Amino acid sequence: MKAEKRDNWYTYGLILLCAVLATFIMLPFNFINIPELRPGDISPVDIRSPVSVRVEDIGATERAREKARQKVEPIYRYDPSAERELDESLKKFKELTPEQRNILKDILFSYYKRGIISEVPEGYQNITIILPSGKKVKKNIEELLQLTEIESQLKNDLSHFFRNKEQIEKIASRLAQVIRPNYVFQREKTETLWKEAESKVKPVYITLEKGEIIVKKGEKVSPEVAKKIEILRKEKSRGKESNKYISLFLLSIILFFLMVKLYGITSPSAFNLKNVIFSFSIVTLDILLIRGFTFIAKLLLETLNLPVNEHLIYVPVVTSTVFASMFITKKVATIHSFPVSIIPSFILSKPELFIIPVAIGSIFSCIDSRKYRDRNAIYKSALSAGIVISILQVLLLIYKDGLKLTPEMVVLPTLAIFGSLITGIVVNGLSPLLIYLFKFSTDMVYMELINLNHPLLRKFILKAPGTYNHSVMVATLAEAAAEAIGANALLAKAGGLFHDIGKLKNPQAFVENQSEGINIHDKLPPEKSAAILRAHVEYGEELGRKYKLPERIIDIIKQHHGTKLMKYFYHKAKEMYGEEKVDEKKFRYPGPKPQFKEAGIVMLADTVEAAIRSMKDKNINLDGAIHKLIMETVEDGQLNQSGLSLKDISLIEKVFKKVLSGIHHNRIEYPDDADTKEDSKRN
Repeated sequence: MKAEKRDNWYTYGLILLCAVLATFIMLPFNFINIPELRPGDISPVDIRSPVSVRVEDIGATERAREKARQKVEPIYRYDPSAERELDESLKKFKELTPEQRNILKDILFSYYKRGIISEVPEGYQNITIILPSGKKVKKNIEELLQLTEIESQLKNDLSHFFRNKEQIEKIASRLAQVIRPNYVFQREKTETLWKEAESKVKPVYITLEKGEIIVKKGEKVSPEVAKKIEILRKEKSRGKESNKYISLFLLSIILFFLMVKLYGITSPSAFNLKNVIFSFSIVTLDILLIRGFTFIAKLLLETLNLPVNEHLIYVPVVTSTVFASMFITKKVATIHSFPVSIIPSFILSKPELFIIPVAIGSIFSCIDSRKYRDRNAIYKSALSAGIVISILQVLLLIYKDGLKLTPEMVVLPTLAIFGSLITGIVVNGLSPLLIYLFKFSTDMVYMELINLNHPLLRKFILKAPGTYNHSVMVATLAEAAAEAIGANALLAKAGGLFHDIGKLKNPQAFVENQSEGINIHDKLPPEKSAAILRAHVEYGEELGRKYKLPERIIDIIKQHHGTKLMKYFYHKAKEMYGEEKVDEKKFRYPGPKPQFKEAGIVMLADTVEAAIRSMKDKNINLDGAIHKLIMETVEDGQLNQSGLSLKDISLIEKVFKKVLSGIHHNRIEYPDDADTKEDSKRN
């Protein structure tokens, strides 16, 4: 329970780590240096926009808004009460004669007639006046008097009627304080209209396309160009929006977590920490390869100046599905298509052009029924993915752009085939390293094992020829049976060849290697004989590890006898010591029972071949004997954990009968053979 809990924490940590790595890999590459240039400088290099940028020109937008604001004239309200209050104000000037007050009144009424305004917003030449009737009248500012000008205007006009300068100063000063404007500025209403006008102005943008030449080497930098260069420098330092990468990080966590859950659903037997680490590693590798080769492809297309939309360019690499299909199972391999097709799609403006082709193409790379028995099979598998991706890319482009030939229809399929070539090279190149690191086995490894030049098999031939012949027959039976039920025939064959290598320790202790009728077990107590037989399983495991045999082969060595009872020595012990004094456990093999189909097949092949070989009566009912031997193994529960169904066992039995009947058939006696036999009898 503690180990399971620990593995769960490790898995969650791996999910987090791989999500961080995937997000980091997807950060934009930025290797272009953009010099800082001011208006009037001479550009030392050609400057191209490395990205497509659309940025608001704040200054231009403000100027457009100011222009719209200037078109809306300030609003003033006509206030006639200011003129009516004039008589009351003049009565306070008691030091003046009635004639002088009338002169002042005429001057001031001329001002009101002209129009006195309270304040004037800067930059306006015309105003709109709203009369009490509601009618609007437009006037030029220059036609009106501003309140701030009243005192100086009064001094000038009074000088024509009054000689005493001190008196003029005093009257002008007092009147300037009591005069109210008859055109009053409606600030709140005017500002509302200004804001409405500004809101209708759309922002002004500066748009730079990727690859667009901003300035050529040797040209003088204009203010407009300097602004564009500054935009590019800011874009470079700012990078992409952080929210995009936060989303990508969270999406990566979800996809890696989904992988773990689907692992347990689709292939529970393959769900372990080692396989999860492997899967996460190769998915992250795929993301890195796609990102890196896509960057190189875009750089190359930019250098060649091809008219291709760089936002649609990518190089699909699907090593993870091929690796998983080779080392784990095809069901697990299909799970890898989710993160590999979704996470890298963030490099495109239209992710669907990546997700759909890569998801389906990657599945095609792992559903090929052929086994990976040579390197050409890997290239063919990768190429099948590339072809499917190419076809889907063209179909999606036709759906998007119609039946017209575009550069993308040529470039994208070409890059897809290039990606399949990369997939094949990477898989073939990294397979030995991954096999070593993760202790995986492949059909290519099994092909090398069944080569008769293997050191262990050469030892077998020389030291235990009888066991070797038995093992060859077991391998033949196991291979044929595995083919029949759809198991791994190469694994079964290799397991059959190596299952009895433990007998090299004491080959003469086994009947198939004994000559001249001498059997050492005739002189040994049954428990000692049982211990010798048990030891060949343990020594076989030890020898397998010494020669670095794959784990699956070592598992077959350990499991090929399961926990079977050594019946001959068990019954011999009961006869010698009495049933109550014999411990059955000492006469059983250590196990474990077969844990996978190929191990179960080897167990059945070993049981049947050994029993049929030892039978002296050549006229036995072969089919009946094979059926009995298989049923005894099934009833003993030895195959309960192997994954073999009753249908599988029935097919295996048929194959065994077919193969063994061809070997143990009755030979036709020819006349010469009959004469020879008669001579032998007489002698």
